[in-house]
Amino acid sequence: MLIFIITLLATLLLLTFLCVFLSKNLRKKLAKTNKQCWLIAHVLAVIIYFSGVFGQLLVTISMTFFTEQSEIYTGILFISYFDHYLTIPGALASFFTGIWLALRTHWGGLTKYYWVLIKWVGNMLAIFFGALITGNVVYNLFPKILSSGLHPLQNPLYLQSRRMLFLGIGVSMSLLTFLVIISYLKPWGKRKNT
Repeated sequence: MLIFIITLLATLLLLTFLCVFLSKNLRKKLAKTNKQCWLIAHVLAVIIYFSGVFGQLLVTISMTFFTEQSEIYTGILFISYFDHYLTIPGALASFFTGIWLALRTHWGGLTKYYWVLIKWVGNMLAIFFGALITGNVVYNLFPKILSSGLHPLQNPLYLQSRRMLFLGIGVSMSLLTFLVIISYLKPWGKRKNT
């Protein structure tokens, strides 16, 4: 797990530094049409990201009412599908497009405005926390539950994993909601030391 965490953080930082490096070599800011296209891509990525996390939340809530083993296994499968096809791609795309917009528009980089800095760090935290909690439950604990031979409702690991999943999804949804709100409000203004 430690190797995964280090790899994830290194990947996010490498993606950030790659964007900064490429941006430094492109002196001109994005033209209005290009900026609008990147902004649309960013908003769509955030929608996909939100949809994945919200879908996982709905399935996790539904699983509290499932009693049949096949229903529970299907719920676990759907949670992993939401993660693979919506949450992870949406998170990475919103991370990349957000950095690119911050670097290539009048916002002037990742650290010039407090709200941009908070969004960058907050998105890394959301990705990190989602991978740490939700990813651990979906890809490490649920397979152990499926292979245990016990009915999931008789397996304490399943009940604990479901609670951890609620926690992980709740924190992710809270962080994402906060990031969307500050994207709209753009609070706190410009940093003084930039």
